[in-house]
Amino acid sequence: MDIWHLRLTFLSPIKHSLATHQGTDNLVVKVSTDGPLPGYGEGVPRDFVTGETLEGSLAFLTEILVPAILGQEFSSPPQLLEALRELFQKTAGEQHPGAFCALETALLAAAGRAWGLPLRDFLGTRGKGRLIYSAVIPMAAPEQMARWFDLVKTKAMSFVKVKVGNHHDLETLKMARKILGWEVDLRVDANCAWSAPEAIRHIQEMQPYRISAVEQPVAKDDFAGLQAVSAAAGLPIIADESLCNERDARRLIDLQACQIFNIRLSKCAGPLAATRIRQMAAAAGLRCQLGCHVGETSILAAAGRHFASCDPKLVYLEGSFAPFLFTKDPVAQAVVFGHGGVAQELNGPGLGIEVLEPTLHELAVAHLQLAA
Repeated sequence: MDIWHLRLTFLSPIKHSLATHQGTDNLVVKVSTDGPLPGYGEGVPRDFVTGETLEGSLAFLTEILVPAILGQEFSSPPQLLEALRELFQKTAGEQHPGAFCALETALLAAAGRAWGLPLRDFLGTRGKGRLIYSAVIPMAAPEQMARWFDLVKTKAMSFVKVKVGNHHDLETLKMARKILGWEVDLRVDANCAWSAPEAIRHIQEMQPYRISAVEQPVAKDDFAGLQAVSAAAGLPIIADESLCNERDARRLIDLQACQIFNIRLSKCAGPLAATRIRQMAAAAGLRCQLGCHVGETSILAAAGRHFASCDPKLVYLEGSFAPFLFTKDPVAQAVVFGHGGVAQELNGPGLGIEVLEPTLHELAVAHLQLAA
């Protein structure tokens, strides 16, 4: 196994209520097998979301996960899936979700290439081949917001998420409707900005702009507040930072604290845990969306595309933003959406992409190699 610590700089800062990102530190794992085709996976440790750090994630990979999996042999998909579930439970993978996501995705990608299977075949039922992604607009000065809304209009995006949580929210929504019109599905994401009473008041003030949903209006640990907002809001509430693992999912379901789960693969510890959370939501009558961390490269975006391909009922899709964020992406062809947010399933075994190792080395601040 190879592990790269990537440090990538954004083309421009990305701001929301919890952080302003100038760039991102990501982990990429490569799994080499006794066959000719390796698999790659990516994770994005974010301490303010999951409590994990880059240093802790690297230690978890090198000291626990990799030694536990090196040298093992897998003869069939069911055997591999069971082994990954046991590994997740044995190592408490949910405590280091970004690291586990990177390793699990790499193993599934390597297995898919060995057995001629796309990653989505490990995750469940096939959905529609045509997917529609959302635009996501961060906080910025009004003139920058206007330029982004103009770009969204030019690209004819049908779904738009706007970051909110400051004194300019209503002006931002007014601008969005003026530029985008009233047919676009417009939702907002507060990234934990409000208390429950504040959230209820702000949502009422935003209602004239026909917002379709509100994401994470309260602090991540304020489940009671999220429940109160959900009961009072009169429109769907999306849980994001409050939903990091299956335990969180069960608590949200039991409290009836939201109507939609925002599932990010790295936040939720990989495609298999994300699939289990999606299945929990479906059984409880909740909907899900595919989310993403700011700063995913096309490696993690490809895993998200396969996850999205397994469920035609995902209400929103986010991700595939690497070409809009970076000057360099470590793949031969970026995973991105086209006009109108439209994207197709990725074909071919594993992730269905070609990873460029020279670019990984160029972007890396550290590279480790471990062998059995």
